[in-house]
Amino acid sequence: MRLTKPALTSALVVLFASGCSTAERYRLKQGEAYCGSLVGSPLFQEGLLPRDIPPNLRMRLELDVDHLTSSPGLITTDDSDRGLCRATASPLFSGAPLRAIDELMHDSLSTLEFGDGREQNLITWVDSTCQGTMLAVVSLMKDDSVEVRLLKPAPQPPPDAGPELTPGFGLFSLKRRQRSTCDF
Repeated sequence: MRLTKPALTSALVVLFASGCSTAERYRLKQGEAYCGSLVGSPLFQEGLLPRDIPPNLRMRLELDVDHLTSSPGLITTDDSDRGLCRATASPLFSGAPLRAIDELMHDSLSTLEFGDGREQNLITWVDSTCQGTMLAVVSLMKDDSVEVRLLKPAPQPPPDAGPELTPGFGLFSLKRRQRSTCDF
């Protein structure tokens, strides 16, 4: 089948228009942020909190849909008094910029799809205030929520190492809220 120039132009317009409208759904209004908590299952919260602390960690994402391929937003957590960085009275993340991985934009991994319910997945770097650089996978969900998966690399620790020395993984489920309800 051969596409005519007008048919090809129409197809491209539909393709690009649908991409824009998808990201546009996630645009935050003035005073909004995506807010939520670490998922409460031990499988989804390893290495991100001290052992002596209940697994209660909240996150705020200030998503920037105009820069999804470069700097898609900032993350902040609410654990300055009880988290892994508490010795310096700092949260794990404090307005930490998500950084798109330029080289990934040219690799098939940039089209990663996993599980149902996701519109788009972004793979980024993000720097913790005391735990180094982590990999963050941001999923724009079809129900207009956002999931953030944090992967914390670390060398193989000794068997009795605390969470500050171990690799980690955490899943956060975030919903659009007024920033004042998650301003920490």
